[in-house]
Amino acid sequence: MRMTIYRPLSPRLVSIFESSFNSTSTPLTLTRVSQLSHYRCAPIFRGYLKPAAADIKNHYTLRSKTLTASTSKILITFGGLSLGAALFFGLQEQSRGLSMSSKLVPSNPSDVAVIRTITPNVVTVSVPFARFGIIRVGGRGTIIRLTSGALAVYSPVALTPETQAKVAELGGDVRYIIAGDIEHHIFLSEWARAFPNAKIVGPKGLAAKRAAVKDDERIGKEPFAFEWDASNAHDNNVDAAFAADFDVEFVGSHPNKEVVLLYKPDRVLIQADLMFNLPAIEQYSRVPAAEKTSHALLNRIFEGANNTSGDAKGLKRFLWYVISRGDRAGFNESVRRINDWDFDTIVPCHGETIMGGGKELFRKAFEWHLQGRK
Repeated sequence: MRMTIYRPLSPRLVSIFESSFNSTSTPLTLTRVSQLSHYRCAPIFRGYLKPAAADIKNHYTLRSKTLTASTSKILITFGGLSLGAALFFGLQEQSRGLSMSSKLVPSNPSDVAVIRTITPNVVTVSVPFARFGIIRVGGRGTIIRLTSGALAVYSPVALTPETQAKVAELGGDVRYIIAGDIEHHIFLSEWARAFPNAKIVGPKGLAAKRAAVKDDERIGKEPFAFEWDASNAHDNNVDAAFAADFDVEFVGSHPNKEVVLLYKPDRVLIQADLMFNLPAIEQYSRVPAAEKTSHALLNRIFEGANNTSGDAKGLKRFLWYVISRGDRAGFNESVRRINDWDFDTIVPCHGETIMGGGKELFRKAFEWHLQGRK
């Protein structure tokens, strides 16, 4: 079997492909082919990953070592590592051109959003979201009512009239707007305009990234009141009310610079991209049927690498070989600290919320990191 993957691929993606294919856990190898004059995309990828321009000089040819395996099985293994990495990091490559943010959000958020009460103090707003318009990962914002009565909004999504009504029902006093990582920030400005007294908080570097954006009305230049980096990775002292209810772990070893929260009163772990729990059933529950079934093969591949069912082997491999590869020791330490927290519910931004048994599932997904080895 032979497949060809074309650019756009950044040097970072190339290194991820190469390191993943050198792993003994995958039956595929990667060969770089340069100075090719013909651009023929293998049928299975046609329409998904295309040449960026006619003068592209490099593309990547994948050859199976296991010729007797079915194409589907090979692709699933492939997707758990390199294709999964391409799709995960590809959104970063895409979203850095943030003048294109309109392509990353639903055009009709009121029609497709699902507002759900997780606990009396925690409400989620779930929406459809597809990487490249293909891979259905969903999106989710979380509204938390603190014991002080103030509200925190984590990884906000579109502020629809229905969401505004839910905010009012919870008391209406939005004090904190939290960017879950350096990618979850498109709606910060919309919420900041609606709640000008709220503090914007998030990972260090995001404010500068947003300030550099040109010609995108969604991305403002609002200052951040509090920023996390390696020097204050466990600091919850945004203010006294915040510290009373939240524990914080800044996972700087994650490619997206994750800000993970524990809402202590209700034992709820809230995170952005630390762990996906696909498929995104709730987030796609209000869309037309055709949007739930398109590009089935690529979605099956990515879901296989980001699913917590069974032994979660695909997810374990994805976290180990892709997400934590840059600083596995640091990632392991963050995972261990989070594991020490007392939680039973996990609210991810992508995929299904885990109601009950959250700690056990977390330990399963991050087993290799908790023990420091595969």
